[in-house]
Order: sequence, then C-alpha cells, then structure tokens
Amino acid sequence: MSQHGEADRAEVVERPETGRFELDFPGGQAFAVYRSEGDRIVVTHTEVPAAFNGRGIGSQLAEGIFRIARASGRRVVPRCSFVVAWAHRHPDYRDVLA
Repeated sequence: MSQHGEADRAEVVERPETGRFELDFPGGQAFAVYRSEGDRIVVTHTEVPAAFNGRGIGSQLAEGIFRIARASGRRVVPRCSFVVAWAHRHPDYRDVLA
C-alpha cells in the first residue's frame, strides 16, 4: 500500500451539477461540498466515511480539489476546518488559496 492508503489509485472528480468533489475508493466515497463564486471554489464541508478516518483519504480529497483548482485557473476558499488545516500543512499549494 502506498502512503495514500486505500484510495491511492482513485481520482478526485468535480461534479458541478451537484456542487461536490468526489473521491470513490474501494469500500466508499469521500466528498467535499462547494459552491462556485466566479473563479473561486468555496469549500464548505468535507466528509470521509468514519470507518476510513486516518487513512489519508481526506488529504487526498483536499489535494485533488487544489489540483483541479490550479489546473482550471481558479482559487480555493476553505470554509471547512479540515481543508483550512490541510492548506496550512501544504504551503506548496498556497498560490491556489483565494
């Protein structure tokens, strides 16, 4: 198993029609709820199934959101404590913060 744990081959997918970023992995799905405000992605909530806490899935979800934002020229506004904490631990993504 890699450092990313269960979801190491999974891809974060943006679903604008539902206002979610989703990460499917064997045994479940993690997601983040967001809204778009112009070129900003306002992340309001993230959720990982409790049985999978502590396996790096939330971090992989957060990194996927920041990668998608960077690739599309948007910025992330973290309004969820998990994403705020993740961003503080990953200064290499500071350019993506709004």
